Amino acid sequence: MAEVRGKRVLLRDPRPADVDARLRWATVETEWQNWDAPWEGPVEELVEARVSKYAANIAASIAQPLPSPRRQLWVERIGGPLLGWVGQYHHDPEARVIHVGIDICESAYWNQGLGTEALLLWIDHLVKELDLTCVRTATWSGNHRMVRCAEKCGFVADKVHRGSREVRGERYDGLDFILNQEAVSKRREVHDETQT
Repeated sequence: MAEVRGKRVLLRDPRPADVDARLRWATVETEWQNWDAPWEGPVEELVEARVSKYAANIAASIAQPLPSPRRQLWVERIGGPLLGWVGQYHHDPEARVIHVGIDICESAYWNQGLGTEALLLWIDHLVKELDLTCVRTATWSGNHRMVRCAEKCGFVADKVHRGSREVRGERYDGLDFILNQEAVSKRREVHDETQT
């Protein structure tokens, strides 16, 4: 089981008991969906007749063997509830580049720095597991919380795609961020110091 412990959050593998939280994020606590790539269109509403099938699919995916290194870990508030997840995508081992993302689904825990802590833990974990020279992330200009989180993690804006994202009838910029080799090396040093 993968587990990365911070001061206030824990990154960990999903457990069978987590199905209820994931179901809640699909049916009740859905505000996060308005910020995670909303230009891809509205998330299909989960009608009552499909809830049990959705829950069964989540349970089945949790039961599957997990890859190493992990592509996703769930974020839990230490002493509190499950909050969401961190993930990685577009891993290019040859170029030693990876993209990271985060979703904090429990809106009562937004704006408390928990997402920043979780994303930093995730970056440190990936830097330890993979030979990386560059870590990237992306968002859109209307997602101010994610922009702040990226900046607090040491990302700098790399590319701005003017007006490339349409969200709820408005045009926003697509934003690409980079944590370059120097910053990745610093994250590696921070990780090494905390392990001694």
